[in-house]
Amino acid sequence: MPHIIDAPVDVELSADGDPRAFIWNRFEHTVIGQPQAVFKRTRWWEDKGTPTRIDTELWRLDASRGDEEQHRYDLRRGTDGSWVLALDWG
Repeated sequence: MPHIIDAPVDVELSADGDPRAFIWNRFEHTVIGQPQAVFKRTRWWEDKGTPTRIDTELWRLDASRGDEEQHRYDLRRGTDGSWVLALDWG
């Protein structure tokens, strides 16, 4: 079961624009392997007014803090370019 985090993080991107590392709780977590972009459809029809965004951009990746065991995470990019650590899959 994933653990919901929903904490803002700073993300370092590669030259291709993929997440390469992120800082969570003052510690750098280095991405291992190739992160996968996932787009999740929002329930825009339930929002009042005109939708500003139909899909949510998520990145599923494996990362580790130093020599610790790697975990799978979901990072979410906001419309303003900010990043949130959404889930820790363990």
